[in-house]
Order: sequence, then C-alpha cells, then structure tokens
Amino acid sequence: MAAPRRAAGPRALPLAVAALTFTQLAGWGMSFHVPAALYNQLSAGIGLSKAVVFGGVTLMLIVAALIAPLAGRLMDRDGARRWMTIGSLLIAGGLIVLSRADGLALYGLAWILFGLAMPFALNQGASTAIVQIAPDRARRAIAMLLVLIGFSPAIAWPTLLWLESLFGWRDALLVCATVHGLVCASLHFFCLPKGRVLADHPLVPSDAVAPRQAPVVARGTFALAATCFSAAGILSFGLPLHMIGLLQGYGHGAAEAVAIGALIGPGQVLARAFDMFGGSRFPILRVGLAATLLMPAALVVLLIWGQGGWGAMLFVFGYGVSAGLMSVVRAVAPIKLFGSAAYAVITGKLGLPQNMAFAAAPLGFALLLDHVGAPSVALASLAVAAICLASMVWLRRLAPSDGEA
Repeated sequence: MAAPRRAAGPRALPLAVAALTFTQLAGWGMSFHVPAALYNQLSAGIGLSKAVVFGGVTLMLIVAALIAPLAGRLMDRDGARRWMTIGSLLIAGGLIVLSRADGLALYGLAWILFGLAMPFALNQGASTAIVQIAPDRARRAIAMLLVLIGFSPAIAWPTLLWLESLFGWRDALLVCATVHGLVCASLHFFCLPKGRVLADHPLVPSDAVAPRQAPVVARGTFALAATCFSAAGILSFGLPLHMIGLLQGYGHGAAEAVAIGALIGPGQVLARAFDMFGGSRFPILRVGLAATLLMPAALVVLLIWGQGGWGAMLFVFGYGVSAGLMSVVRAVAPIKLFGSAAYAVITGKLGLPQNMAFAAAPLGFALLLDHVGAPSVALASLAVAAICLASMVWLRRLAPSDGEA
C-alpha cells in the first residue's frame, strides 16, 4: 500500500536542492567518473585492460536501465527520501567492493552495485524528489542542479587524484565510501521530506494528459518521448568520450583537439544556466525543439568545415549547448507530457530505453571511429539527430496545449 501523502513545508525545496547539490556532485564524481580519473591505478592494481576498466561504466548503465522502472514505482509509492538514502548506501557498498577488487568478479560486482544505485541516488531520484516537493518550480530547480552537476568532472577528477596521492587508490575509494555512507545518506535522510509529499504548489489539472486521451495519446506520446530522449542520449553519452578522437580524425593535432573539445563544458553549462535564469519564459518543448534543431546544424558544420579550427570550435560549442538544453528537457518535459502525479513511474519507464542507449553509444561510436573513420561517426550522429528532431516535432503536436504559437 502506498504511503499517505502529506504537505511539504515552504522551506522543503531550498533545503532539498542544497542537499542534492552535494549528493549529486559526489554521486557522479565517485562512481561514474572514477575510471576516467583512476584508470591507470585500477588497470595496474586489479590487472584489467582499458576496455574492461571502462566497461564497468557500461555495466552500470545496463543495470540502471533494467532497474529504472522498478525504482520509479518504489519512489512514487514511498517518496524519494527512503530510496535516495538506500541509493547512497549502495554507492558506498560499491566503493568498498571496488577498493577490495583483485579481479574481474569483484570489479564487476562493484559496478552492478553502482548500477542498482544509479536510478535512486542520481538524476532520476533527484528529479523525482524535486518534482514531488514542488512540480511548478521543478524546472528551475532541476536546471540549477544540472548546472552544478556539469562541474562534477572538474571537481571529481582532481579530488580523486588528490586522495589517491595521499592514501593510495584503494584507501581513497574507502574515503569516498565514507562520504556516501555517512554524509550523502544522512543528507538524503534528513533533508528530504518523509514519505510521499503533497506539493506545496500543485500543478493545475490541465498540466496532465486528459484521462479520455490516455489510452491512445499517452501511449504514442510515451513512445515518441522515449525515442527522442534515447536518441538525444546516444549523442550526449556517446560523443564526448570520443570527441578528441573525432576531432583528430578531422586533422586536428592532439593538443588542439583537447583544447577544442574542452568547449563542450562551457556550452553545456551556458545552456543550463540560460534555462535556469530565463528559460522558464519558453515552454519546455519549445526549448526541446531548439535543442534538437541545433544538434544536426552543429553536425553539418562538422561535416563541411570540421577540418578548420573555427568550424570545429563552432561544432563542439553548438553540440555542448544542444546537449545541455536536452538534459533539462529530459528531466522536465515528462511533467508537461504526463503530469507530475506519476513522475517517478514515467521517468523510470523512460529510463529503461535511455540507459540502454547510453550504455550502447560509446561502444558503437568506438567501432565506427576505429573501423570506418571520423566522417562515419559524424554521419551516424546526424542520422540519430534527425530521428531526435523528428520525434520532438511530432511530440509537440501530441502534447497538451500550452499556448504555443
């Protein structure tokens, strides 16, 4: 039986956002970004190849995809607080196992634990907590959270390397486990409302899909949303890992490729900051349309002018802006499309195809880049971007009216 709903206090949202800012930075930085920072140490210490070390992230995403629908149902039934706390404990457990890993079995188990934690403790859980507290103010809060999460690599990589220099990589991971087991779990437990909360400013009924439309339109809307968001995820998760190799394939030297590729971060942060401070004036699906138009435009620039410095820079920056906007759209659009009442369940179901796409994209792009070449990656990305754009255009036609022209 679902727990009864109760009202959230007026300070619930600011307190939750403050707590989630820390836990999301720590959550991504001390799980997903660990191989990027400690690849050499993990490879030498456990005796694994580069492919296997980074394969842990793929395993994490596959497990997260499979568990996401269940995670959504549990958070909708019980509220996000309990399950985000459990998610932090799972990350702590994964870090402990990873710190003791001496072969493939324990290494894989660690990433399975991270995957089980991901829907609860990372983006899905954080967005659910915010929407359950204040759906009408969720967009700006989620955008602010995503702006800050964008700095996770910049914070996590030097922090992990600093801890490794002090304690060695195994004890550094135990320090990270302590942060999650004590600090993050406590922040989730004490700073999020208990049980299922009733939003202090609930959305009006018109923000949900009308019941009479549900049997036909909701299914079509869900399929389009899953297609659009998964296609966007293929690009946002697949391309950054190969951006340097992609630019080198267009004739740029290693140092130049690194410098140009670094423009992804500013583009993403700028896009998310725009939505946080001024984007609320534009309907979320209109922002989605702009993002899905910008991505193929950036890829066309790469295909035509990618060998030049300015062309490559324009592509990378445009890609970053598009990916940054779509990260907000993926989190907020379900409120517009399906209402806030079942947000956790809907995002959980959407998480299955999205995370599968996230998991497959890096390997797919790696195969194309290694065996066919950089232009093939750009063309494949353009095809995926076209699917994303077509899905978004159709999605806007099926969405509940929001006064758009």
